[in-house]
Amino acid sequence: MSFDGILLSKIKDEIKYLETGRISKITENGDTDFILTIRSNRENHNLILSFSSEYSRIHLTKRFYDSVLNPKSFTMFLRKHIEGYFIESINQYSTDRIIYFTLKGYNEMQDLNTKYLICEIMGRYSNLILADQDFIIIDALKHDGVGEYNRTILPNAKYEFPKTEKLNPYDYDKNQINDLVKNAKNPKDILNIFNGISLTLATPLFYNDKIGDNLYNSIHSDIKPSIIINERNKQDFYYIPLNYEIVKSYDSISEMLDSYFYSQDLKSKVKQKTGDLITFVNRQIKKYENKLEKLERELIESESSDYLKLYGELLLSLPNLKAKEKNVTVLNYYNNEYVNIPLDNKLTIIDNSNKYFKRYQKSKTSVQYINEQMDITKNEIEYFKVLKYQLDDASINEAMEIQDELINGKYLFNKVTQNKKKNQKPKLLTYIVGDTLISVGKNNIQNEYLTHKFAKAGDTWFHVKDAPGSHVVVHKADELTEDEIRTAAGLAAYYSTYKDSSSVAVDYTKIKFIKKIPGRRACFVTYTHQNTIYIDPSEEMVLGLTIKK
Repeated sequence: MSFDGILLSKIKDEIKYLETGRISKITENGDTDFILTIRSNRENHNLILSFSSEYSRIHLTKRFYDSVLNPKSFTMFLRKHIEGYFIESINQYSTDRIIYFTLKGYNEMQDLNTKYLICEIMGRYSNLILADQDFIIIDALKHDGVGEYNRTILPNAKYEFPKTEKLNPYDYDKNQINDLVKNAKNPKDILNIFNGISLTLATPLFYNDKIGDNLYNSIHSDIKPSIIINERNKQDFYYIPLNYEIVKSYDSISEMLDSYFYSQDLKSKVKQKTGDLITFVNRQIKKYENKLEKLERELIESESSDYLKLYGELLLSLPNLKAKEKNVTVLNYYNNEYVNIPLDNKLTIIDNSNKYFKRYQKSKTSVQYINEQMDITKNEIEYFKVLKYQLDDASINEAMEIQDELINGKYLFNKVTQNKKKNQKPKLLTYIVGDTLISVGKNNIQNEYLTHKFAKAGDTWFHVKDAPGSHVVVHKADELTEDEIRTAAGLAAYYSTYKDSSSVAVDYTKIKFIKKIPGRRACFVTYTHQNTIYIDPSEEMVLGLTIKK
């Protein structure tokens, strides 16, 4: 995997300035992820620690992550033992994928003591371990009697760093590295010699001259974090691009990892919590699209049913015909052409005529019903497409709100929902711009609450024009400044289906001019007295805004 020991050493250097910082808050984001809020140099810094099998990592983040409403016991354990502690040092064990924080603080007896928070970033073997000053394990996220590297990870056991015979490449100069790799026959031989090196680093170095020189230069080079296309022709990441094709470069490793992992990690957590709600929504869209196609065919048949009336009339011109045939040829007196009319040979001519008239009447009556059903089906398709867009960027709590919405709408049944207080208000994403608050609704429940209940009549409402998107409200009765308008419009464009477009049209008007559409869900609105601004969505702008906690 790309998250190797060399990359981790660069991350350690990047977060080194957090030393002397204080752990002011610990939140849980999913079953295996934690965010430490560290107060350092008069600023709060959020450090994400993930120990999931697929997305294990450690880095700083400026993105908004939901905190779990009902944290698990291990989160409460961490809060009890290390909240309020200061970070004395941040170290890496050799070039292994282990970073450990030396923490200083006061225990319940007000005695100053030392604890170690050990982060093992090892894919499916990842673990978070808290040990005392003698490296005796107090507790761990994942318990294992005899785990990876034949170690015991249980409370009261002695913590041991993994033993390896591989070499630390930082301990050798360029000539020594050249001598060590001179007999390497493939990239994996380099992995077997040095600890902390992945194929992402070894592969491009091996197929160039002077393998040792390139390896030494790479691990000692300045960082240029980049998302790349790796040797397997898949999107990957590393602290330098090496010889790979660059997809995008970043100013810091944390920024790169945030961009690479955020969306896919979030979708994985949402899937775990909601039972793959995205698949259900896609299935509903397909179901209603198929229904609409069927209704359209039925409508065409119903609207072209005048021949049934004609058949009935022509059969009335033959009242005395007694032969019970399967069909009869009759002169159409409207155009003087002969028409072949199918018959039910068990019925008389008059009864066949009445049968055609009844079919005609039923067909004409069904047109109105089909049109009504088509309107309902189109609304359902629009509704589930809005949900699909909302789920693409939904946090865990937002996805759970969407699940609750579907349960209340009788689309889902027998689902276990969160233990919420009755009538609990949705938690809105709110930004601070100067002295002004700007709120964003991320799903239908939040949009309805924000626009119809929380916002005041004099507040200003923003929404991308003619497309699904978030309701954005600037909580200010006075006239907005240009910066406030552009910021709110930028948020509306960013949190919409036009996120990756340019020159996006965004309408804005006062809340008092927003009206619900009769017969439609409350998240769908109509409005008047609007102005329109065209703006380019910018992730950098959004990530640079301050979020109200």
